[in-house]
Amino acid sequence: MRTTKILLADDHTLIRECLIAMIEKAPGLEVVAQAGSGMEAVRLTYELKPDLVLMDLVRPDGNGIEASRCILSAFPDTKVLMLSMYGDARSVRQALEAGAKGFLVKSCPSEEILEAVRVVSDNGFYLSSHLQGVLEHELHPAAGKLPLTSREEEVLVLMAQGKTSREIAAQLQISPKTVETHRMHLMKKLNLTNIASLTKFAIREGLLPLE
Repeated sequence: MRTTKILLADDHTLIRECLIAMIEKAPGLEVVAQAGSGMEAVRLTYELKPDLVLMDLVRPDGNGIEASRCILSAFPDTKVLMLSMYGDARSVRQALEAGAKGFLVKSCPSEEILEAVRVVSDNGFYLSSHLQGVLEHELHPAAGKLPLTSREEEVLVLMAQGKTSREIAAQLQISPKTVETHRMHLMKKLNLTNIASLTKFAIREGLLPLE
């Protein structure tokens, strides 16, 4: 039986140790190294050339995404399986755009992690079952729901953080009137009516960390 060489990348030592203990009990799987950050994972991939990298998204800075891009650019045959505390649409989208072949949330059972590792290492794609709706949303957005521009997304986040139009205008170096225009467009595009609903939307889409 061919052994799949795995590199673990997570900033929590306890999580890495638990994953190692679980994976190394499974036949055909071997953890060859562990990394505490995305950039360390890149360095170890160059040194060890693992078959699969189990990569923590590392929110909110998202350096797991950048590390995955670096790894797959240099080693396109390496498989990346993303593991995260977050299961929102934005995290899934970023992971898939970076080239990940699977996405798991850390609350999933150990059996599912092992299954995902085997599926992805065999050139398959794996998404946690309860994230199927998130993926469907990404591939087939609701009719009439337009994508936000980068500026609208910036305004949305600042509004959700409780900043006033004047504060947003000062931070983004635009006029308060322009902020109000963006606010109006956001409400119309997202079919929302108040700041509370905008805040809930921002959290659900992963624009705000759940801290």
